[in-house]
Amino acid sequence: MKYERLSSETIKDGPAADSIGSWELPSPGEEARIFGAVKRQAARTVVLQTLSRAWFRVWLVVGLGSLLWLGLFALFREGFHFLIFAIPYTDLVQQTIHYIFGTFFLTLGLMLILSSAIMLHGSLFRGRDTQFLLTLPVHPERIFLDKYMDAVFLSSWAFVLLGSPLLLAYAVEVRAPWYHYWLLLPYLVSFVYIPTAIGGLVSLLVAMFFPRSKTLLWTVGIIAGVLGAVAVGRWVLSLPHATNAFSLEWLQRTLDRLSITQFRFLPSWWLSSGLLASADRNWQDGVLFLSVLLANALFLNYVIGRFAGAFYREAYWRVASGPGNRKVGRRSWIDALILHLLPGLSDPVRQLVLKDVRLFRRDPVQWTQILIFIGLLVFYFVNIRRLYDEQFFVAWVNIISFLNLAVIVLLLSTFTTRFIFPLISLEGPRFWVLGLMPIPRSTIVWSKLWFALSLCLVPTCALVAISDLMLGVAPAVHLHHQYATVLAAVGLCSIAVGLGARFPMFKVASPTQIAAGFGGTVNLILSTAYNVVIIGLAGLPIHVRGILENTILLPTVTANVPINRFTETWLATGPAWAAVVAVFATSICLALGLRFFMQLEEPIVSPATRIFGNRVADGRDS
Repeated sequence: MKYERLSSETIKDGPAADSIGSWELPSPGEEARIFGAVKRQAARTVVLQTLSRAWFRVWLVVGLGSLLWLGLFALFREGFHFLIFAIPYTDLVQQTIHYIFGTFFLTLGLMLILSSAIMLHGSLFRGRDTQFLLTLPVHPERIFLDKYMDAVFLSSWAFVLLGSPLLLAYAVEVRAPWYHYWLLLPYLVSFVYIPTAIGGLVSLLVAMFFPRSKTLLWTVGIIAGVLGAVAVGRWVLSLPHATNAFSLEWLQRTLDRLSITQFRFLPSWWLSSGLLASADRNWQDGVLFLSVLLANALFLNYVIGRFAGAFYREAYWRVASGPGNRKVGRRSWIDALILHLLPGLSDPVRQLVLKDVRLFRRDPVQWTQILIFIGLLVFYFVNIRRLYDEQFFVAWVNIISFLNLAVIVLLLSTFTTRFIFPLISLEGPRFWVLGLMPIPRSTIVWSKLWFALSLCLVPTCALVAISDLMLGVAPAVHLHHQYATVLAAVGLCSIAVGLGARFPMFKVASPTQIAAGFGGTVNLILSTAYNVVIIGLAGLPIHVRGILENTILLPTVTANVPINRFTETWLATGPAWAAVVAVFATSICLALGLRFFMQLEEPIVSPATRIFGNRVADGRDS
């Protein structure tokens, strides 16, 4: 089906031209000013409402973000200090740092391309305000650029948060000149535009040529994933093993494997080269590479705007009205597997869990983020054994395995806050249907808990198992880690579901806004505190016992663990007390959520009642 492009010229020449009169669309400059004024007013309103209603959450986020930034800054500075003093040759130090910067920014660039493509596809073709914006008398490229600038802003602050401690740590360590610090922000912002524009172009191309071809997209994705896994596997096998780690030969072989990051046409190479040149007091090359980045960013911004002006509206209609390939009335193998894995639950609970699974897998914005995150962790765990010297590997295992466990569990708390806590609140538009079902309300809460456990428990335990297997930990350490992981997953899911039922927000449709509310903040704080207790009671004792019993330590690590009655009691009974804490936290949060949710007087009305009123919905004459 071909769509006729509607313009002011078409209307002027049409039969209704006399009644409508002459008109024309606003100029691009006028559209930019109008959209910019709306964005500024909306941002001002959001900031004022957040500061007036959620000031505690703002200060909490600022405090935790500052601690994260300072920790990364201290870690990076210590790493640069080690490189500068451990490598005897100045040229090799510069080469190593250049490779580190190139690898870091190339990785972040690839992640920005993927994340911006997912983000823009959701906002451009699935956003609730997109239909309204397309009815306005504005150019389609302005709508695209409005969403594109949102993606640039969201990518910029995250990129600056991750990249600024690395760059500032290096600048402080080498005592860079004053103008180097003024170039950091323009470099980072200019770089962000390039992968974001590529991601926007990818989202438009996918919408144009594969609007509803899910099977083809899955096939291409699986083939690309297999080829990528094979390439990564070959690259990992070719890495030098750390039998003689930190020697010059080992370092040179490692740099040779990263030579792809030094390709001259990569924006990451322009960024790292320019920053290193300005830090070395070569301001001419620093300004030159900044000009190259800025020119390419502006060029891609122009290209993506022109491309969107020509194809965005048509791509939107293809996505909105294209034929789908959904098979109505046929149960997929995933549905059968879910029902088979939950045989002990009642049929209403299993059907509600199946409903949540279907909604989750139909939302690519959520499951793609999870898959990317899990893939990065798996890649790190697979390569972790090649980073350490065999001479001190026992001591490294004791430290790194515990840190991996702590990181996975702490990240799980953010995952449950973002994805599990809003589950009950998102039932707001469908609450009238659930309320009319012949089941108690408690069944809805229990179904959310089982869905959360099926989503979190197996992947988390698998990640911890991969880490322990690659590090070669003792069987006792492996069992303690799995025990702590199960307690953490069950407790975090119960806290998120219980508090989600206690603090529902049925009138909010965005899961991000729900997680950022008061209940989400309370959930994040309690989840973090719960993780600290569980890790300290169930995960840490086995490592402390290993330090006390093992005489092989790293040269820079000293263990001074006082042996007293409290320490002995903690090492002996810590795991048992962890189970007590898990049962207590799970019971309290679920009891609070169930009690509030059962007494919630949310009006359960049908769509007919909402539209026509009670008399018409009851069949009476109004």
